[in-house]
Amino acid sequence: MNLRENSASDVVTLAGPPSELSCDASSVDDGSDAAMRVGALYCACPASLTRANVTDNRLTLALGFGLAVLAQALVLTALPEQSRLMAPSVERIGWPFALLLVGAALASFPAALLVDAFGRRAAFSLGASLGVAGGALSAFAIAKSNFFGLCLGAFWLGLAQGFALFYRHIAAQGSARGGLVVLGGGAGAALAAPVVVSLAPEPGATLLAAAGLHVVALGLAVRMPHVVAPDSAAPAPAPISRRFALATLAGAVAWFVMSAGMLHGPLTLAVCAAAPAFIGGAMGWHLFSMYGPAALAASLPGLFSTAPTLAAGLAVMVAGAGAVYAGLSIASVTLGLIAIGLGWGAVNVAALRLLHEGARPSRAALALHDLCLLGAAAAGALLF
Repeated sequence: MNLRENSASDVVTLAGPPSELSCDASSVDDGSDAAMRVGALYCACPASLTRANVTDNRLTLALGFGLAVLAQALVLTALPEQSRLMAPSVERIGWPFALLLVGAALASFPAALLVDAFGRRAAFSLGASLGVAGGALSAFAIAKSNFFGLCLGAFWLGLAQGFALFYRHIAAQGSARGGLVVLGGGAGAALAAPVVVSLAPEPGATLLAAAGLHVVALGLAVRMPHVVAPDSAAPAPAPISRRFALATLAGAVAWFVMSAGMLHGPLTLAVCAAAPAFIGGAMGWHLFSMYGPAALAASLPGLFSTAPTLAAGLAVMVAGAGAVYAGLSIASVTLGLIAIGLGWGAVNVAALRLLHEGARPSRAALALHDLCLLGAAAAGALLF
């Protein structure tokens, strides 16, 4: 590529292979000879764009994650019952929910790579756009009683959720507490689920509301910076360690139990003749209990030492899963869902601290961690 100025005295040529591409805002702005030398490529990055300015903006990251959690709550309110009503056979009832989780798992590596290669604006805007399309397609599929359209819409919604899950890793770059703050933002968003469901009680309207939330998330994402300036002081990523392996193994078990409970909980409540608004409220409290421990841990980190928190969280999840599968009453199933959420939240608090306290793993390792967690969740939905 050659770019020449029509000037009698100066000829400026911007050329060179991509390897020479440099992102130096000050060098472009000051017009120095070194900056404008022949044969060099430069991108005009804003001088104020520093790593601290981006990673420390926890409010934006928490809002984006909260919108994704609220959209997830709406989808989980409508998806299991509609899958039961529309599935051609009993064996296919779990397909939409499983595809939701498969989509989230498949988005793990693209989310990590796009954040590095094209920046947060591109990565999170793509994820939110997939959520808009998935919510709209799912609502259309329900209106037309098209089960396979519902599966595709759920898959797209899962892709959006996979991108949104990376908000917590971005916020935890500065400290593990930053990731906990973002996770805690999901607790407040989950409480709004019953209100939204009461305003849009029909399943199609509920899914359209989820698509609308992704539209808001898209508007938030396009206001993020394009790229992150290099941080020469950042430590090199740590290799895979025992802490990483423990966080991934415990997290995978927690996601497996959680997804199985999420699939069977709403179905059991519907079979027990619970109203859609009640199911939406139960799922809202379930999601609040999932992210509530993170909000508490961000304020009182001393209460959540890693090993005891992992053990206690898994034990509470097993007890909650037993209550959900027993299905003795609406109250017991609801309490079981809340117990599963509390245990899941405790395990993920400990896992996030294991990952980001001390030497931090690389982006690819974080994507592998999320892939294992969401793959286990998909297995839980398919096997149970």
